[in-house]
Amino acid sequence: MARVLVVDDALMMRKAIGTFLVKAGHVVDEAANGNQAVAAYKKHRPDLVTMDITMPEMDGIDALRQINTFDPQARVIMVSALGQKHKVFDALQNGAKGYILKPFTEDKLLSIINELLGATTSVQKKSLPDLTVMNSFEIKPLTAQMAFSIENQEDEVRITLLREFTQADYIDMDKAIKNMRVSQTTAIIFDFTCGNVLTNKTVPTYELIIEELVASGGVVRIVCYTQDYTAYFRNFAGLKEVEFELVKKVNAQ
Repeated sequence: MARVLVVDDALMMRKAIGTFLVKAGHVVDEAANGNQAVAAYKKHRPDLVTMDITMPEMDGIDALRQINTFDPQARVIMVSALGQKHKVFDALQNGAKGYILKPFTEDKLLSIINELLGATTSVQKKSLPDLTVMNSFEIKPLTAQMAFSIENQEDEVRITLLREFTQADYIDMDKAIKNMRVSQTTAIIFDFTCGNVLTNKTVPTYELIIEELVASGGVVRIVCYTQDYTAYFRNFAGLKEVEFELVKKVNAQ
């Protein structure tokens, strides 16, 4: 049994997560925004926090920062909607131990919670979190130190590159891709828009891995910034069969 703080501005979401946790034998506290979350954490010192990202008064990332300042060992899982990957990566860089995508099932939520709490349950064995990272073929919660994430969605697998790769990271990703059980119609998406991962040094190896997938008949899409496509991908003959989704980079003010 653990004490879990559930933070979400939506009452129905708090109650849904709380119900799952109580059924699993955990004690639940609630907070409706970031300010309440920080106060509740200091009061109850929970074993784990589920933290919504977008909330009024104080969002989840600011609350995460304050909680981690108070307790650097805090275990916080970000609860994210699709399309919030940049905010999720910010949260990971600020100490979040993982995240789960909405909508999620009871089994998926309990799986990642049990893993972070160090528990081994039948739920954990039969269901993996929405987002996991392949690292030497072990399933680990996503952290800011990880080089890439693999997210299984309907009819597609999204591989998000999180930081510049080392040689070991290339090997891990190549092994992970070769061990994915996907059909010939499943699209494999490489997302290069998180972190500054594309350089003259790294691109040739990325291109080699992607080219091998294309040659084997795989359906491949690349999501990248327009300027990166122009600089690195446009003239590479081996990627002519790849579909590109170009994103305009917005510079922070």
